Amino acid sequence: MSLKKLLTCGFIFIALFAVMAAPVSAEDMLGNQIGWITFHTNVDGATIYVNGNAAGTTVNQVYTYTVYLDGSPSSMPTNAYAAKSGYQNSNTQTLATPSAGETLNYYMTLNPTGPTTGSIYVTSSPSNAMVYIDGTYVGNTPQQSSGYSAGYHNVEVRKSGYQNWASSASVTAGATANVYASLVAVESYGTISVRSTPSGASVYLDGNYQGQTPTTVSGVVKGAHTIELNKAGYNEWVGQVTVYAGQTSTIYPTLQAIPTPGTGTIYVSSSPGGAYLYLDGTYEGVTPTYGTSAIDNVNAGTHTITLKLSGYKDATTSVSVIGGGTATVSLPLTPQGSSVTTGTLSLSSTPTGANVFINNEYKGITPFSITLDAGQYSVTFRLPGYTDSTTTATVNAGATSTIQGSLVPTSQPTQSGSFPVAIFGGIFIAGLLFAALKVRKE
Repeated sequence: MSLKKLLTCGFIFIALFAVMAAPVSAEDMLGNQIGWITFHTNVDGATIYVNGNAAGTTVNQVYTYTVYLDGSPSSMPTNAYAAKSGYQNSNTQTLATPSAGETLNYYMTLNPTGPTTGSIYVTSSPSNAMVYIDGTYVGNTPQQSSGYSAGYHNVEVRKSGYQNWASSASVTAGATANVYASLVAVESYGTISVRSTPSGASVYLDGNYQGQTPTTVSGVVKGAHTIELNKAGYNEWVGQVTVYAGQTSTIYPTLQAIPTPGTGTIYVSSSPGGAYLYLDGTYEGVTPTYGTSAIDNVNAGTHTITLKLSGYKDATTSVSVIGGGTATVSLPLTPQGSSVTTGTLSLSSTPTGANVFINNEYKGITPFSITLDAGQYSVTFRLPGYTDSTTTATVNAGATSTIQGSLVPTSQPTQSGSFPVAIFGGIFIAGLLFAALKVRKE
């Protein structure tokens, strides 16, 4: 082998050795057969499912999936979706295959899931009945219970003395289903016939008024009940009666009369008060200014009431008193003759605001009214800028007299009065000047 060929082979060997000894990356080793798919979600921590298999979880709402392109076509990612608890899965997206070194981006949206349970609100008539939902006691009506899945649930309402009530409630997620139970009493009923001697007594069944005897009370719950009978002039009667289902129980008591007392009370008032009070000529006291005066222990029968008050005529009337009862007497007293000595004077003026003097004594500013003894008075209306107006007023006892003053403005000086004075003054001064000039010339 020639030297030239030997050197050539040596260089080729060195070059091959250098190439083989150089570092090689994973990408270079795979012949650049890698691509990437980056998934973006609107919430963090979402799991990315690729071809139905969990591939990873987003961090800061991002997850990058590596695609090895040298695999078989069946191993390539074809679809993906995102999922997270409390959210609806995102829509499944069809994936494209990235080229070597290429990154594809996909964006996925997850929406929060709505409520999955609802509530049931149960009321009943009568209330305070026990409520069972799906066989479990939850409380007494009115009762609201929550946390029930959407769909139908069994509701039962129970109350002692009433038939059990059952139905179903349709629950919608996030809503309240209302249930009303009208309970039917299971008690049996009977009737009570109530009579009395004498009749016309008021009947009370367990404290509730039922009318007057004779009467029949139906629809009474079986069992023991209390009957009360009341009638004026008779003692109250109280008794027990037992009612049987479908039967009539009868009560027929005889009422005991209350002994009639031999005295009663008279209540007396007068207008005005303060009158001396006499019963059958006997002094009993003085009537009050307000209210009444009571005379107790008055024998039953007819009596005479007399009232006396200075300045008033005596007032007398008859009154009947029933034993154990009361009688009322109210008497207005009539004055002896007319005791009224004053009257009213109503004063006004045009214009208003005038000072008023009555018999030269200041009394006020119009308009106003004043009470005076009956008689005649001199009334003067006075207002600055106006001429005084004076008139005579007559005050009648018990009556109102009206007086109105009509004020006239005072007259003002006018030019017509000063004009002649000015003329004569001017002539007089001119004459003096003329006389002085004439003397000087002479």
